[in-house]
Amino acid sequence: MNAPLEDLCVLLVEDSPTDALLIREALADVMEFAPSVVHTPELSGAISCLHAGHFDVVLLDLGLPDSQGLDTFRALHLHKPDAPVLVLTGLDDMSSGLLAIQDGAQDYLLKREINPMLLSRAIRYAIERQRVSAVLAASEERFQLAVNGAAAGLWDWDPRSNAVYFSPHFCEILGYAEHELPNDIKVYRYGIHPDDIDRVLARLDAHLARQCDYNVEYRVRTKSGELRWIQSRGQALWNSEGEPYRMVGWIVDVTDRRRAEEALLESREELKRLSANIQCVREEEKARIARELHDDLGQQLTALKLEMGSLEQRLPPTEATPSGEIARLNTLIDQIVASVRRIASDLRPRMLDDLGLAPAVDWLIEEFAARYDIQVKTRIEAGEIAFNRESATAVFRMIQEALTNVVRHSNATEVRIDILRCATECIVSVVDNGCGAANEVRPGLKSFGLLGMRERAERLGGTLHIKTAPGRGFAVNIVMPLAIVEAYEPG
Repeated sequence: MNAPLEDLCVLLVEDSPTDALLIREALADVMEFAPSVVHTPELSGAISCLHAGHFDVVLLDLGLPDSQGLDTFRALHLHKPDAPVLVLTGLDDMSSGLLAIQDGAQDYLLKREINPMLLSRAIRYAIERQRVSAVLAASEERFQLAVNGAAAGLWDWDPRSNAVYFSPHFCEILGYAEHELPNDIKVYRYGIHPDDIDRVLARLDAHLARQCDYNVEYRVRTKSGELRWIQSRGQALWNSEGEPYRMVGWIVDVTDRRRAEEALLESREELKRLSANIQCVREEEKARIARELHDDLGQQLTALKLEMGSLEQRLPPTEATPSGEIARLNTLIDQIVASVRRIASDLRPRMLDDLGLAPAVDWLIEEFAARYDIQVKTRIEAGEIAFNRESATAVFRMIQEALTNVVRHSNATEVRIDILRCATECIVSVVDNGCGAANEVRPGLKSFGLLGMRERAERLGGTLHIKTAPGRGFAVNIVMPLAIVEAYEPG
């Protein structure tokens, strides 16, 4: 039986609906923990959330409606300095991410590179780094309290006889009871780590020769055999002949601080490595964008070739002369331009404003069925719903995008379109009998059409659901509250 996932509270501060949606989708795919996400688009909202409750990590966009750049992070950090913050940046804003780290942010992420694995690692790294910083601060505070409260382990040594006094707390630091450690400096020196003893003795000899202060850190083995880091400081006294006759000092256990410093050093080395790879990341991102543009251009060229082939079949034969070929080519170009203008006109039908949603959808379905020879069945109750301008446009665009996806991907012969009024909800569904897709398909970077449909639905307070399987068709179901769909929009 698998162990339950750790619950993490994530505050997402992002004003772009698209970026926020992609980040939430990536968080949903993280396997290492179960994130609970609170989203706010403004800095003021983020500060209110941080004061109202606990968050394990903050994902912060630096460009917000009420704050820009480094001031965004500084303002949030001022209100909640103990909150681990991951800064979200674009390719043109990476320097701000690095500066934010210098000001106290734990890390930064490029928005275009965010994926579940990277996001999971960055969140874990931010939380651990914040914990290490807190441990280091707490260790330093304990050090100051120990010194101020005389809680350090005191020692008093006679260099001439090697007799030494160890205070009870000195013995406790090394794991001994008060009378278990003999009052002999040689016994104590035997416990110093072999790799450190020469350095410690050299520092002591230099101090006794009045060449430097005695302040040294080294490892000792405790009674239990554990190695601990010790900081030791002391001051010698000299007689009239210049010979040291007494030296008093103290030790404190700085193991936690040393380990925290080592962890922090590793974090800084990792940051340097990431900074060194920024240029490499830039080049990889350029290559990725070039590949995407190449794919999009290839699709457009393929569509244009099909259109040209169709037009060539419709053209009348011409004489096989250079002038005839030129005339035929000009005719072909004119018809292509006319087709492009017709397609552009189709994308923004004026009848949507002039006649309303139902006639516009009927026109769209008629054009779709005639052009692609696909049977369309409908149940449209749009006349029973008082769509406002925004909701009517959104529903039309969602149906338009769904039909476009049918043509591109489904190989369907039949499509069912419903626009229904159900109690307090408006339901829009587009179902085809095509080849279907994998069950786990979700709107994302590779399905911009579905992503746009979900964004339009969410703007109206709705949700988009997908039901599909290979060979079993593709169904898109959108549910929106009538209170928003029919809300009055002043002139």
